[in-house]
Amino acid sequence: MSKIRVLHVHTLPVVSGSGINVLLTMRGLRSKGYDVELACRGEGELIQEAEKEGFKIRVVPNFAQEINIYKDIMAFFELIYIVKKYHYDIVHTHNSKAGFIGRLAAKIAGVPLVIHTIHGFAFHDFEKPWRRKLFIFLERLAAKWADKLIVISQPLKEWGLSVGIGREEQYTLIYSGIEMDKFKVNIDVNKKKKEFGIKPTDLVVGMVAKLWKGKGHECVLKAAKKIIKKIPNTKFMFVGEGYLYEKIRDLRDKLGLNSYVIFTGFRKDIPEITSIFDVAVLASYFEGLGRVILEAMILGKPVVATEVGGIVDVVEDGVTGILIPPNNSDALSDALIRLLYDEGLRKRIGENAKKRIDERFSAQTMIDRIHHLYRSLLMKQTKDKR
Repeated sequence: MSKIRVLHVHTLPVVSGSGINVLLTMRGLRSKGYDVELACRGEGELIQEAEKEGFKIRVVPNFAQEINIYKDIMAFFELIYIVKKYHYDIVHTHNSKAGFIGRLAAKIAGVPLVIHTIHGFAFHDFEKPWRRKLFIFLERLAAKWADKLIVISQPLKEWGLSVGIGREEQYTLIYSGIEMDKFKVNIDVNKKKKEFGIKPTDLVVGMVAKLWKGKGHECVLKAAKKIIKKIPNTKFMFVGEGYLYEKIRDLRDKLGLNSYVIFTGFRKDIPEITSIFDVAVLASYFEGLGRVILEAMILGKPVVATEVGGIVDVVEDGVTGILIPPNNSDALSDALIRLLYDEGLRKRIGENAKKRIDERFSAQTMIDRIHHLYRSLLMKQTKDKR
């Protein structure tokens, strides 16, 4: 029996939550005997990592993050060409842009099985009203072209159904899993701190997130200004890269936080870096789940995160972390000051957080469930044809 051919479609080749999800899924599916390929735009860390592992990359040059009618139409035809030429059994799309174009291209090309993973929705409360309406309309339309919609948290399913996206039976919950073994690290914390010029006595607030709109870095900087006045031995670490780097760096300088805020850029040693955090922060305005929260929690780190999207599926306020409203620097500074002042509270919440992360959130569970979904849907299609 020939291998089942799967094409994963991802908009941009960046190592983000959805990008890591895709790479882990591809790796796991290959180990189960699938022939897996990736369609994505041009050069980037995600493609480099995939190519190192021997995956075939199908480049879609005109994939773009923002709406661009010309590029979007060109990307559609590029993807149609790829899908028709290489004869996939399954096309599995990710993100809003790749999800819309990819699902339509797959359906037109007659791909037997089309699956879309919802990592988050673009029509959050901080988006312009006309864009929210447009994105909801597009997601409703694209849902008709998918056999199944995977959501990485329960709130995403509830959100989608509440605005008329898809049908109840289309949805299946599969958490975006993490490689738990990689986070069973035991490092010299002071040595790692020294690598970034941080003193052993300094407290560290860390945020692992791409420097993109909607992640809340500006809110963290405003909170940092207030925190430093009360707890001057606090250092803030922004781990990640992105197109907003200069803007966020300039705001840091404007607020006089040069010696308190460290930009690490893109890093592969996330478990070791997260190990030196006293508190982990995720200040997103919208979030499908927040893999970095899982990674901090498995290391026993207390988390302060915004009460949005799938974050509430993981963080229990006051038990495994502290939840705050998005874009609220006062609430953020209050929560961080509370934790930074109280080592006992940090330890207690951190221990609770570590217990919360079980096998449901493992990469292996994610892969096993996707494999089972693929197989069950393909078997059903085979029976229906008889």
